[in-house]
Amino acid sequence: MAHKFILTPIVFFFVCGLCGENISAETEHLVKAESVEVRILSSNLANGGTIGEWGFSALVKVDQHCVLFDAGWDPQTVLRNAKTLNVDLSCVSDVVLSHFHADHTTGLIPILEHVRKTNPDGMRRIHVAQGMFLSRHNAVDKGKSERNAMIEMRVQLESRGVEFIEYAKPSEILPGVWVTGPVKRQHAEKNYPRSMRVRMDGEWVEDYVPESQGLSIVTESGPIVLLGCGHSGAVNLLEQVQQTIQDQPIQALMGGMHLFAADDETLGWTADKLRQIGIEHLMAGHCTGIEPLYRLRAGLNLSRKTAVVGAVGSRFVYGEGIYPTAIAQ
Repeated sequence: MAHKFILTPIVFFFVCGLCGENISAETEHLVKAESVEVRILSSNLANGGTIGEWGFSALVKVDQHCVLFDAGWDPQTVLRNAKTLNVDLSCVSDVVLSHFHADHTTGLIPILEHVRKTNPDGMRRIHVAQGMFLSRHNAVDKGKSERNAMIEMRVQLESRGVEFIEYAKPSEILPGVWVTGPVKRQHAEKNYPRSMRVRMDGEWVEDYVPESQGLSIVTESGPIVLLGCGHSGAVNLLEQVQQTIQDQPIQALMGGMHLFAADDETLGWTADKLRQIGIEHLMAGHCTGIEPLYRLRAGLNLSRKTAVVGAVGSRFVYGEGIYPTAIAQ
């Protein structure tokens, strides 16, 4: 199926909502992280004593701060893998959620309860993009049941002292750590399920996951970027990072890119655009797909050292590179 570049009216609203928005400071004035380590705690591929699932989560350590990016699907996956990998989650103060889907959010409450046992002040803030709490339903059941579990989970988490912070634009949440907020759809990367509907302005429309956002860490060598499923499109997201946060080649890109079912034309276009953007390291997993990762590696002129499947336990260390697991080398 050919890759079509057509903006829907709803997508156009978000594009124009950010038209002219450029909050990027001069590169030399940005707060830059000196130490960054990202470890994958939930993804589709796993080996050793870890377990894989259709989900994503990563622990991001930036200087003196710990941020959890997404929380996996099964309630216990992140906790089990953290224990197996000897990863301490008690340092987590902030959580960034990429979007509302269950494979990125279900682990939140069990992780919170685990963290609070040793750190009563842990996980006090959850950062989301606008659109996170919109009502959803499946087109098949015609609205008979609410499909956005985050609406109810928000109530439960707030009762435990968690603050939700919603963003309409790229924002710095910790020194050198940014969320992209809603991503403007400059290209029609339709990397999302077509069976869901979202209620916007009183109408049910195709759910293009308007709240899909990424996490960007500013470094001297360029931004380190995480995405959950890339439902906004990895190209759209990275172009927004360069336009509004830090205009340098991407030091590392990690997470899910939702390309597992992409056709050859889409993969070729994506690789061409990412090569133009500039990617130094790629550690993509979850919904990226194994074959698409290999296609991107070739298209970006990367190697087995600089482009690997982001399996559970894989690490990226700023200044050192990727530490893959045995299964992903």
